[in-house]
Formats: sequence, C-alpha cells, structure tokens
Amino acid sequence: MNKKILTGAVASMLLITSVVTANPIPKQLAGPAIEIELMQKAAPEENAIISKHAMIAVDLSDNVQGQKSWSQNVLIDGENPKVLLFSPDKKQWQLNIRQAGIQKNAGQADIDYIASETTFGMAEERFPATQFDLQNLKSGRYEFEINTEINEAANGYLLVSSDSPYRLKSFVSTQGQLVGDVINLSAYAFADDSEFTVVKNDLQLIRSAYMRITDPAGQVREISLFDDGAEFDKAALDGEFNGSFVAEQEGLYQVQVIAQGITPKGKPFYRTVEHVIPVIASDLLINSKNVIGQYSGGHKIDLSFGLDTMKTDTRFRVFAEVWGTKEAGKSKELVPVSWLSTIAEVKKGQINLQLDDRWLLSEGVQAPFELKNIRIEDTQYYINMLDVERLPLQLPNISAQSKSSYDGGLYESMLKGDKPDSLKAREKAAGGKLMLVHGYCSGDAWGPVQYQFSNSVKFTDFGQNRTHDAFARLIDSYGDNFPSFGVVAHSQGGAASLHLYTYYWSGLDNAGSGRLIQSVGTPYQGTPLAGNLAALGDIFGVGCGYNGNLTVSGASSWLSGIPTWARNKVNYYTTSFTDKWWRYDYCNMASDLVLSDPEDGTTEKSRGQLSGAVNRGHKTGQCHTEGMRDMAQTRDSSRNGSMSSYAAR
Repeated sequence: MNKKILTGAVASMLLITSVVTANPIPKQLAGPAIEIELMQKAAPEENAIISKHAMIAVDLSDNVQGQKSWSQNVLIDGENPKVLLFSPDKKQWQLNIRQAGIQKNAGQADIDYIASETTFGMAEERFPATQFDLQNLKSGRYEFEINTEINEAANGYLLVSSDSPYRLKSFVSTQGQLVGDVINLSAYAFADDSEFTVVKNDLQLIRSAYMRITDPAGQVREISLFDDGAEFDKAALDGEFNGSFVAEQEGLYQVQVIAQGITPKGKPFYRTVEHVIPVIASDLLINSKNVIGQYSGGHKIDLSFGLDTMKTDTRFRVFAEVWGTKEAGKSKELVPVSWLSTIAEVKKGQINLQLDDRWLLSEGVQAPFELKNIRIEDTQYYINMLDVERLPLQLPNISAQSKSSYDGGLYESMLKGDKPDSLKAREKAAGGKLMLVHGYCSGDAWGPVQYQFSNSVKFTDFGQNRTHDAFARLIDSYGDNFPSFGVVAHSQGGAASLHLYTYYWSGLDNAGSGRLIQSVGTPYQGTPLAGNLAALGDIFGVGCGYNGNLTVSGASSWLSGIPTWARNKVNYYTTSFTDKWWRYDYCNMASDLVLSDPEDGTTEKSRGQLSGAVNRGHKTGQCHTEGMRDMAQTRDSSRNGSMSSYAAR
C-alpha cells in the first residue's frame, strides 16, 4: 500500500472537521419518554452491508519474463458475470481469463470479453474503470491473469459480480470504536429471493472466511473468522462467522471480509464486503458525582456536570434521559420522564443540557430524580466517547408560576428550547427564500434548473467533502443573509439540512407554511459504495475523500439522534433507472455491480428511506447525477415545479 497516499487520506479525514464556519446557537432538544427507545443506537445487524460482488486486490510482482504480473483463481457462481478493473495503469495492462487448471499450451484459448470504459463512485468522486462483460461465461473457477511491461506499475483492484442470488452480509457487531477497543465483525450468507428478503440461510454457504485489515499506518494483516461458538461467535455451526481485532491506533481501518464456500447447486461461492471503521481517541471523564439543575428563566432548568478533557475547541453530541419518582399505590417507583440532547462544548470544565420543567409537570413526578444513560459522542462520526449509566439529579422546586401557567399541552419550546431573540426579531420580516442545496463532492446540480424554482437562492460549496455537522453550519451561515428559508436539497444536502433543523437555530425556524425540507436522492441510511471508494482512493489518490456520515454504519449512528419531530418536517423522493425486460438496465454500469436494485447509481431505494418523514414517492427513469444512463434526478421539471409550489420560505 502507498503510505504517502494513505497519509493524505487521513489528512482529508481530519480536514473535513477543520472548516471555519459560523457558530449557530444550538437547540436544547427533548422528547417524551415514549421516544427514548427510538433515540438509542441501532442494533449492529441493522447496519450491515450486503454484497453480491468480490473485490480482489491486484498486487503485481516480477515474473520470469521481466514483466510485472499477477494471477488468481476467481470463483464465479452466477450467469452473465461482469468484471471491473481499477488502476492508474490499467490501459497498459493485459488481462487474460481462462478456465482454472488449463495450461496455456493445452489448446485452451483465452476467454473472449467485451471491454468498455466507465467510472465508479458517488457524485463527482468517481474513479475510472474498465468493464469486461463475460456474457457467455458459465459459472465455475477461472484464472484471471494480468501482465504489464511498466516497471513501476501501480497496483489495483478487480471487482467481480454476476446475477447470482447469493449474498454476503457483514456488520460490525460491537459498539466500541475507541482506541483500545476490541472490534468484532460478523458475516453470513443468504439467498436473496426478492427485493427486501434477507433471511439467514441454514445451508452453510460459507466454508471459510477471514478479514483483511489495513490499519491507519498502512500495515496489512489477515485474521480468520470462525463459526465455532467461541468468544464473540454466538453459536457453533449456525452459519454466522465472527472475528475480532484490537483497534490500537486512531484513524481509519479498512477491513475487507472475504468469504468462500459452495452454493446449494454445487457452485463456488466467493464474496467480499468492504468496511471502513473510524477509530477515535477519548480522554473524557465525568468528574461529578451528581448533576445540578438551576432555573435560567421561564420553564428552563440548566443541568450541568463536570467533564475532564484535554480537547479544546471541540463540540460533542450529548444525550441523556431524565427519570423521576412517581407514586405507585403505597410504594414509589422511578419512571422515565423525557430524553434530552444538544450539541455542546465543554466550558470551564462543565457541560450543559437543558430541561423544561413542563416535562416534569406532565408526568407528575417528584424527587428523587436521576439522569440516566448519558452518552457523549464526537460530531464527526457520532462514536460514543463516554457512557455513564446514571447520576443523581438535583433539581430546584418547580416554581409556582410554572405550575399555574402550564395547561398540560405539548409546546414547541419543550422540544427545541427557546428561540433566540436574534431570530425572533426577523420572524415577520419580508425576504424569505427557497434555498437549493447540493450534495457531497457535487458540482452545480441545481444551476441548470434554478429557473424552475421561484424566489430561490443557490447554496454553493462545490466539490467539497463535509461532515453533516460542518455542512449544516455552512448552510446556516449562508442562510443568515435571509430572514427565513426553506430547503430543496439533493443527495447529502438533505441530511445536512435535517441536521441543521434538528440541532441549530436558523432561518429554517422562521419559515412560513409549506414543506420545510424537500430532498431528492438523499442516502439517509448511507450507501455501501463508501467502503469501496476508500480502497480505491488509496490507488488513485485522494479526491473528495472518505465521508463517514455517508457509510451505512455512520448514517445509522447519526440517525440515532434525530427525533421524530424533526423527521416529520422532511418530504423526500427517490428514483431509479428505467427497467425494461429486454435489456440489462442500470444507472451506472460500475456501481450497479455493488448496489442492490432499485438504485439511482449512488443510493439504493431502501437506504433512501427516512422513517418518520413523508415519502413523496419513487420514480423510475432518473439517476443520481448527470452522465448516467437516464436523466439526472434534479432535472425533473414536473417535480421541481411541485417542490417550488409547496415549499416553505
């Protein structure tokens, strides 16, 4: 591996958090006790990546003819296989494919194929590839051989896929991602018989499995996965394989799970899954034995507790549950009252949350109180940096004014906190706009069609890689030019806008009636492409770079803090290619080998769903961006006109 390039990749990872942005005022989030379960981290298996492909490293070495060469037997179990070849030098590579075990001089000709040039990636983060269609190739074992006369040839990858129904499902089955944590990965195979069927198969498709780990320093090692019931493995011979390693360094771990076996039809099974696992360091320590609450005005009680850290200028996502005591017959019991959350900085050794006393009144609770299940996360990956099970909570007596003024209703200020005076002053001002927001590593997606949106402005941060939080803060900074705004967003812009509305006060909170956030092609649940792109970035060099919020697991971690009341404000659309029975259909030939149908070339329909939001429907014949087989989804004049008409401003 090229360590120089990898160092650049890590630098890019750090760069996306160092963008200078404005400092919007955080909201003080809350919700009823019934939502506490919804705000927990998703079960690990829900973050799984499903693969129908094998991504194989091409590591060239010297041969006897004085050339660089590589060969490997590849197992193909489906019909109509396709192969992608990635390398900066691929135009000077010669690829030969022959049936495994047949010598060149035995009269066996190399297999013919149709080659075409394509690209693979997300948005404008795309890598060149050569695609080889092997339409008449039967399933079996084949030798892939590459030769080149380039002395200093770069390495590359082969990606092989077919129309086989058998899939590999893999996920990180432990929650910890801090330096020193043990990280366990699980994998099993299944037959995908329909669009959403993911049922563990008891046919023992996998005979052997291992993971290839590239640590942040570029060192590579291999660790076997076992199905023997030991350590992290739940039960022997249940079809689920497990393996683990210790995360000894901070940075990105690229982990490829490789599984081989036999299908029920006796064909060779060979699949890989590509994970990128960010690992961070944490020195956070709670130095308080309890949490102290003090009234700060009206119904608001500020909660503070001590937190030791050497980190400076760092913001954290904080989550906690408020529990209080309630009469239960002749006894008393501790019951949940509300969840609380915010994005906060450590100031003078303290971190703060805010509790609205109307939650206490609505539940009829009294002392003693507790703050439970406190978790503090970073705002780049939403990794738990500190978990505290419980702390005693000392609250002041509820004021007589609060008791007399509360009528038992649910008010917006209970969910978000009090709107800042600076925003209140602009509530009735004219000049509200509809903001058009692009996505990750994007060009001017809305520019050619901006005329289809009345009273609109265009957010521009083209060709950049931002975390959801940094992206949201930039949207807010631009939005400060207007008294209010609604959003129409493409791709990551939808998630960033939802993040802004959830965590920060902005012009979104002054918008009038209508649909506040409308999005097209947003991967709210991430995309499996992110892991493959990280590997390819090592051979082509860093473009826009890795974005953890767009991975399957990263998106899940982010969503675990987005409440129902915020999701309710999103109206979203999904699209996919036109499906015709007489031809092979796709948005992008290369990404089609990795994504599960229906998909738009970047996002799978299933991962474009946002629970709690308003699904405005799915449309075929539209792809994620320009340059794909069908029209770019931002070019739909009918949908654009509808979004413009219904938008809040």
